[in-house]
Amino acid sequence: MNENNINRKLALTAHIASDVFSPLLVPTYATAITLWYTLLRFLPIGVKLWALGGVLFITAIAPALVIFTLIRMGKVSDASISDKSQRTIPYCTSILCYLGAGYFMHSMQAPSWQVAFFYGAAIVSVLSLIITHWWKISAHSGAVGGLAGACYWLAFHNLLAFPMIWVSATFAIVGLVAWARLFLNHHTPLQVFAGATLSFIIEFLALTLL
Repeated sequence: MNENNINRKLALTAHIASDVFSPLLVPTYATAITLWYTLLRFLPIGVKLWALGGVLFITAIAPALVIFTLIRMGKVSDASISDKSQRTIPYCTSILCYLGAGYFMHSMQAPSWQVAFFYGAAIVSVLSLIITHWWKISAHSGAVGGLAGACYWLAFHNLLAFPMIWVSATFAIVGLVAWARLFLNHHTPLQVFAGATLSFIIEFLALTLL
């Protein structure tokens, strides 16, 4: 009985971690970090909230509505899109949303590195879409891996307040999400490692080159 209770609690923790750090929400977290823990923190609060709300709508609410519609139509079996064969439309939607978010931030005269984050996410989505045709790379670990890559880049360039805290926290989040996806049997260790590593590298390069 005790073992069953522990397993249920672990399963609940894994589900919560997967939901809290969903690929739909991570871009909003990244934007919030840059708006409140870089030099952008000196912007008027109204500007920061408008930027954050715009990113939330473009990268979370809009694609969530698409996924919900696909579920209602029977094109997608669940919100996590566990079946890799059903991921084409959601990935294409994500690509368009990331490009839209990048354009939105550019229109707000955001720093080039902040705009580059979304273009990097679009590149990751393109690569993940290609890989997914043969192999179920983890989108969850990819999302938090990209967040860790962006925070590491900001810390490396002395643009982030409390850099060690943020770098350590985001790496811990990568570990938590990787464990959650493995515990729920949604991915293999190699799939979560590949997702996190790919996104980390692409985001770091995108912020460096773009």
